[in-house]
Amino acid sequence: MQTVRGGLVGIAVMLSTLGPLAGSALAQGYVYPARGQNPQQQQKDQGECQAWAMQQPGANPAAVPPPPGPQGQVARGAARGAAVGAVGGAIGGNAGKGAAIGAASGALIGGVRRRDQERASQQAQADASASYGRAYAACLEGRGYTVK
Repeated sequence: MQTVRGGLVGIAVMLSTLGPLAGSALAQGYVYPARGQNPQQQQKDQGECQAWAMQQPGANPAAVPPPPGPQGQVARGAARGAAVGAVGGAIGGNAGKGAAIGAASGALIGGVRRRDQERASQQAQADASASYGRAYAACLEGRGYTVK
């Protein structure tokens, strides 16, 4: 029983040092020292497996770039829309109204693009986190731990 308790303490220590990465990697379950590893060995193995997992292709959540800033897409879309709308409005006889309509539609399109980029970034983050969790578990299982 002491080994399990020590192992859980080791996991708690690792969680505090790994931060958000540990939560995603260990969200799949628990790490049990199946070969009777002591808590110090388990902590060492978990640290080494964390480092190894981070080096695997596509498994580093910290390397996923954040989505672009919130103002850029909307502002650029509004500016482009206003310019196009002003030209279209001038042809129709009311450049101001055309610019206003163009700015609104341009901002809407810019906002949609921003949401699409945010979704793609979130998906890339989730994929990297899942890859990290699989790599981390594979490493620990290779060292004689059961990961459930």
